[in-house]
Order: sequence, then C-alpha cells, then structure tokens
Amino acid sequence: MNFAARTIYIDGKRVNLTPKEYDLLFYLIQNRNIALSRDKLLSDIWGYDFFGDDRTIDTHIKNLRNNLGPYRDFIVTLRGVGYKFEYEDKEK
Repeated sequence: MNFAARTIYIDGKRVNLTPKEYDLLFYLIQNRNIALSRDKLLSDIWGYDFFGDDRTIDTHIKNLRNNLGPYRDFIVTLRGVGYKFEYEDKEK
C-alpha cells in the first residue's frame, strides 16, 4: 500500500478503489485496532456537512471488503458501534 500514491496492490495485482474507498481504507489502517463509530467515520471522511446517513459507511465497507478479497476479514464489524481494521504486526 502506498499512501502518497493512493495505490494498493493485493497479491501483486493493483486494486482499483473509488476515492472514498481509498479514504476509508487509509483511515481505518491509520487507526488500526481502534474501534471507530460510524459517526466518527462519517465526520472525519465525509465531513461535517454530509447529509447522508450512516448506512453510507456500511455500503462503502461492503464494497471495500469485496475489493480486498482474501484480506476482507481485516475489517471487523463491531455490532452497535462501527468498524475497526484489526491487524497485528508480526515483526514487533
């Protein structure tokens, strides 16, 4: 994953994400292992002036998981809360 170039490769193949899917994935990764509410995701990624509902997050998460293929399980649903990117660095 290259944050500056906004590119992601899975098993050597480039994955095309929408701009919001990139924003959402990068935000989740930057805040890995932290529970993030849907409201927090909406305000930090879409902005305070967004007038949609929190189902927007669910739809983008679903699409993002589909694009991540075998790595989809890194995005964990926290019932009644939101989501988190769950990843333990094996090199630590």
